[in-house]
Amino acid sequence: MQEISNIKNMGREYSTSTRLLDKNYSPMIVRKYQLEGWPLFLGLICDVSLSNLDNVFYEGVEKFKTDFCMQDDIQSMRNFTGFISDYIKNHYNNEKTGCVEGIAVLYYIDKCFISSLWGDFMVHAPCKDELYKIVNTLPHI
Repeated sequence: MQEISNIKNMGREYSTSTRLLDKNYSPMIVRKYQLEGWPLFLGLICDVSLSNLDNVFYEGVEKFKTDFCMQDDIQSMRNFTGFISDYIKNHYNNEKTGCVEGIAVLYYIDKCFISSLWGDFMVHAPCKDELYKIVNTLPHI
């Protein structure tokens, strides 16, 4: 996997910030985390290597806890999902401008489901549909 990501653009030169002809190299991923004892799903469509995604996610969690104090409050959790979305988007867009096409942060915490969507997940029904089908399938595997 790492070898493929090290091959410079698979022999192509790109003038666009997102890949147009070989989208199969940047498919959607859904990653499940256990945060404060509750499931959090992170959906991401991005054109750069995501090998460091866990580190970036947990750095964002710690930054939110330090800067804003995670509280036992619905609005605080809404703020948290938006913050994590922005934190991840900014991190990867600093690696390659415009490479993040969609982010979804889905947090189920104590009978409250919070869905923070950005980009393709917000505007393209097929992306949103695929995301929620994956999330509904994961607990049953």
